Amino acid sequence: MASFAANWLVPRMSRFAKLYPQIDIELETDSRIVDLKREPVDMAIRHGLGDYPGLLSVPLIAPELIVVASPQLLQGRAPIKVPADCLAFPLLHDLDRADWRLWFEAYGGDVSAQLPGPSFSDDHLMVKAAVAGQGLALVRDTYADDDLRSGRLVRPISIQWPTNFAYYAVSTAAALQRPAVAHFRDWLAYEARTDSRNS
Repeated sequence: MASFAANWLVPRMSRFAKLYPQIDIELETDSRIVDLKREPVDMAIRHGLGDYPGLLSVPLIAPELIVVASPQLLQGRAPIKVPADCLAFPLLHDLDRADWRLWFEAYGGDVSAQLPGPSFSDDHLMVKAAVAGQGLALVRDTYADDDLRSGRLVRPISIQWPTNFAYYAVSTAAALQRPAVAHFRDWLAYEARTDSRNS
């Protein structure tokens, strides 16, 4: 969730503060799943399929995986025209190292060989490694938006890979009885809708 917070939520927080200056948000990232029924937490952002028994969830964003690289990494090399061309570059992986293999399989690439390259516990770190020219990264589009807009990253191949997972704002019915929590949840949903209309 640190990547979601750093790349999507935090850049938008000033807009919430302008709308609701009387509401203070305490933002904490944690890799464990918070028990909203037992812990003193009003809301969580979860990445999954949206089925959270006993909780109310609102879909936010459903990122797609894209290939990104620094322009310097690509300079002077043959262009990437088909997925197999990516194998000529170092590949940056997430911790379970599954995304590249699944991406190659989805687009007909031969992945019988080991896919070498460093792995990262956080997509934010992987994006930073791609910006530094360390390899091609297969990351959620929302995590690379700023670097793509600034030109620090480019998309060497235009294939997008939809994921089955989305980000959800999740809370208990009791927490949503408090206006501050309801306002924040509604604002998150509005920001997500605005994003989807602008993409």
